[in-house]
Amino acid sequence: MMVFDRGNTLHALCLVFVLLFFGLLQPALTHAESAQVKYVIDGDTVMLDDNRHVRLLAINTPEVEGKRRAEPGGEAAKRWLKARIEGKRVRLEPGQQKVDKYGRSLFYLFDAQGRLINEQLLAEGLAVLSIHPPNLKYLSRFQKAQQQAESQRLGVWRLPAYQKMTIAQLIKHKPKGWQRMLVRPETIKERGKFVRLILSSEADIRIEKKNLRYFPELNNYLHRELEVRGWASWRKGKVSILIRHPSALIIRDSHYRP
Repeated sequence: MMVFDRGNTLHALCLVFVLLFFGLLQPALTHAESAQVKYVIDGDTVMLDDNRHVRLLAINTPEVEGKRRAEPGGEAAKRWLKARIEGKRVRLEPGQQKVDKYGRSLFYLFDAQGRLINEQLLAEGLAVLSIHPPNLKYLSRFQKAQQQAESQRLGVWRLPAYQKMTIAQLIKHKPKGWQRMLVRPETIKERGKFVRLILSSEADIRIEKKNLRYFPELNNYLHRELEVRGWASWRKGKVSILIRHPSALIIRDSHYRP
């Protein structure tokens, strides 16, 4: 016959509560880990001492000189990150997606003081939001940090290379890298794995159908002045802008200047 020992049971429950409260069970629950940063590659990418190539989740910083051409603001972001974490230990928290298409490990990084590095780069205006579902943790914090940097015109938000342009200007100048573009979608078309907001005979915004669940009804965007943030790609003289999350598509009716 099993004897129920109320005292022992209460003791065990209290012990579990204490462990949870002080975070001693956290590594098992979140799979967080720590590692030392061997060196900083650029503002959003680092190499760990175990030779893992890590990409910081949910943000993008301008390119530095290397395989690609340097972009304004890239060196500033790299210098900032080097000063904060190069040669130091960081806590790594993985996203839902663990590895990107380039084989890089995807993490949120925390410094020794517990500060979320991804968020700090946004707050300093050294990075811009770049959401890739399903990695949506800390989204509201990241959006708030970016909005504050943008309102204060910090970092990239004051640089001429990242000011808003019309689609006509985009088509004329064909700039490289991340851009901010003023658009007015006229119709919606579906083709293959994409739904497209048609801007003109020469331009569209494309959204993968698998990501539509994150967006409001796309009809809400039609005939509205929007700011789309991202990268333009060119094919046969036409431009298409891929977006993965509605944070990259902002209604600007009252601020639109063609």
